[in-house]
Amino acid sequence: MKKIKSLLLLLLITSFGISSCQKDIVFVDGSGPGGTAPTTYTTKMSAKVDGILVNCEFAYAQEYVNPDGKKDLQINGIKNPQAFTFTWQDFKGVGTYNAADLMSFANYTAGITDPLVDGYFAESGTIKITTYNTKVIIGTFEFKAANTNGAVKTITEGQFVISLAPISAPTPGTTTTNITAKVDGAVVGFAGQAAYVKSTIIGNVMTIVGTNGVKAITIAIYNFKGSGTYEIDVDAQGGYNEDQSQTGSYATESGVKTGKLIITSSTANTIKGTFEFTAPNMDTFLTTKKVITEGKFDLSYTTTTI
Repeated sequence: MKKIKSLLLLLLITSFGISSCQKDIVFVDGSGPGGTAPTTYTTKMSAKVDGILVNCEFAYAQEYVNPDGKKDLQINGIKNPQAFTFTWQDFKGVGTYNAADLMSFANYTAGITDPLVDGYFAESGTIKITTYNTKVIIGTFEFKAANTNGAVKTITEGQFVISLAPISAPTPGTTTTNITAKVDGAVVGFAGQAAYVKSTIIGNVMTIVGTNGVKAITIAIYNFKGSGTYEIDVDAQGGYNEDQSQTGSYATESGVKTGKLIITSSTANTIKGTFEFTAPNMDTFLTTKKVITEGKFDLSYTTTTI
């Protein structure tokens, strides 16, 4: 069974400063017969944590079909610094699942200060899937979860509607292409954004994200110190998404030097540089990879202190 890699920490960091990508995705499931209104779904997730409502700013699902035909599924909902995560092995579709089972389980993250204290794992509860097809998954949930110190969080009135259709991000125009790179030799332009998170807990992290429809490129620089050279994947992590299929995601391997990023200019709100890296497929059953060369970026960024 291949483990689904969600890169939750990177998403948490990114969504601090890059909010324009955190929009609801609305799609129409055909048009009704006889002129009836079509069905419209909006991606959303919410729940009450100890009675306090949490409306997620960002929610998504990842599916993976194993070589034996069994399906794994993970659903994530994020409202920084909080997050909900549901994971299934051998997902069966519509039905009621134990939130504290080895094959299906839920957890709640209260923050990113201390993983041992902020992570709560379900000890009881249910996740109910009421609708599941190729375009959407809909359900409800409730569970009680505890951290390693024995503190308990009660999650109630949980609900989610998650689009399974590909999410098309901004496509760069002539004035918005601020990241370019060759992907396996072909030039691709991206509409880019950057965010800088200053933290005594996780360090100072600069995140660069570029999108072009369903394509995306991401670089996270750990312990950012301004201008200079950063080794990928030692001082920084690189990732590329060709599409949103289970075989379309590529990421550098931690501890394996596979490229470099050079910051040629850095001010209080701008960053400029070059990059190159090789990223293997995140599906560990495959040996494919993406070679990123001649990467360039010239971006403004926002700063958040946590």
